[in-house]
Amino acid sequence: MTTTTRATTTDETAESAEAQVEEFLGRFLTDFAGAASTSMTVLGDRLGLYQAMTGAGPLSAADLAKTTGLHPRLVTEWLAVQTVSEYVVHDSAAGTYELPDAHAAVLSMVDSPAYVIGAADIIAGQYLAMSDLEQAFRTDGALDYSAQHPCVFSGIERFFRTAYVHQIAESWFPAVPGLVERLERGARVADVGCGHGVADLLVGTTWPASTVTGFDAHEPSVAQARAKAIEAGSPGNVSFRVADADGIGPGPYDVVVFFDSLHDLGDPPAALRRAHEVLAEGGLLVAVEPWSTDRLEDSVGSPVARIDFAASTALCTPGSLAQPGRYGLGTQGGPAKRLALLTEAGFREVELAADTGFNLVFAATK
Repeated sequence: MTTTTRATTTDETAESAEAQVEEFLGRFLTDFAGAASTSMTVLGDRLGLYQAMTGAGPLSAADLAKTTGLHPRLVTEWLAVQTVSEYVVHDSAAGTYELPDAHAAVLSMVDSPAYVIGAADIIAGQYLAMSDLEQAFRTDGALDYSAQHPCVFSGIERFFRTAYVHQIAESWFPAVPGLVERLERGARVADVGCGHGVADLLVGTTWPASTVTGFDAHEPSVAQARAKAIEAGSPGNVSFRVADADGIGPGPYDVVVFFDSLHDLGDPPAALRRAHEVLAEGGLLVAVEPWSTDRLEDSVGSPVARIDFAASTALCTPGSLAQPGRYGLGTQGGPAKRLALLTEAGFREVELAADTGFNLVFAATK
């Protein structure tokens, strides 16, 4: 009797272990499928395939190849990837493929609040930098931002533009007490880590009585920001300068903002102290950071956390470790750490003003 019970228990344990392996294998293969199809997403984006399908209704592979001027056989194969990934709808009887409007809102409609395809180029850049990242792991952890592939910079601009256009005036800034009123009256704004300047041009356009100065240590990004300003008609209330966080100023400013840049800096505490120095008395600091939780276990399984932790490991943290200070804050780690940094820098009325599920908006007063 005892022997039978033991055998049964052993069999059940083996079956349970096998089921766990099968379950994890399924999830792992799903991740592989996503990684593989993302490369095809990047390709479709760069070749204009999604754009050509947007609003076009059902198309044959030959029609799409003719419209885009691309190789018919390869277009057919790319459409097969899109079909099995359920990005496009295939009518086998008619031999056509269609990109639903709901999917186009994510993949090709630039002004859609769901347009996030720029993230695919950021992910592509992570693969292109793999050898350098491996070396960083084996040495001092540093991988300079300027060493990243250009697709990372363009991907960041496109991905974050969606949030800027649909969140700054609608939810981020209104969540900070008194900020919108200051901008309407006319405020002096400094943006630390401005990148390509999309947010600054948007703020300058939305609140024309205010002046905005964007600072970034990455000279090519500042050059791109200035080019975008020219494209926008050279607004007189927006300018850009090459400077690291310690070099912003001279001020005084009424508002200092960090749009998804605080965690990228080599020394966030020093940057916040400098922001405190250049702010006028009663001035506001606003720091928009990626969404994260204080406890790692609370982020398990979250797609947002999975993407952001990967970006933090491949881009943001090694980029910080390549700068003086080598703080390595990372994109994740939760609001408590960031609130503490603001308090330690001398700010008062420190608060988490908004949690959108994608971003955390912090506010503080000098």
